[in-house]
Amino acid sequence: MRTCAVAIFGLLALASVALAGGKMKVTVVVILASEEGDTIDPRLKQIAEEIQKRDPQLKSFKLQSMSKRDLAVNEKSAFKLVDQKAVDVVIKHGVDDSERVGLGVTPPEQGEIVYSTVCGKFLPIVTRYQTKARERLIVALRVEPLPK
Repeated sequence: MRTCAVAIFGLLALASVALAGGKMKVTVVVILASEEGDTIDPRLKQIAEEIQKRDPQLKSFKLQSMSKRDLAVNEKSAFKLVDQKAVDVVIKHGVDDSERVGLGVTPPEQGEIVYSTVCGKFLPIVTRYQTKARERLIVALRVEPLPK
């Protein structure tokens, strides 16, 4: 019974953040992947394994940068990537009944991708953009509600 009460309290806390139009913390990780070599930054091991399931030719992964911002629902922000490129991120809706957040993401050279994601987990997006060194740009995003 106590576990159920704790779970309900947690859901109510998340819902209050969403309903109050509270801000969400958005983390954007810039990853460069290459078909050359076999070096994987230890911090990217899990993401690299998932990406390699779809793109096995990508063998090296390095963390280029990471940035965080607090965004409100419908607030758009451009995160700098590499080579004067940016990714636009907008929170479409806060935490819903299924504990997901709606995001709109516009990577370089692509249209907007709208999706729903769970809080606290990274979602990698393999973009179409390649650097002059022929490294594939990957953007990993995570969203978390901010405490009131």
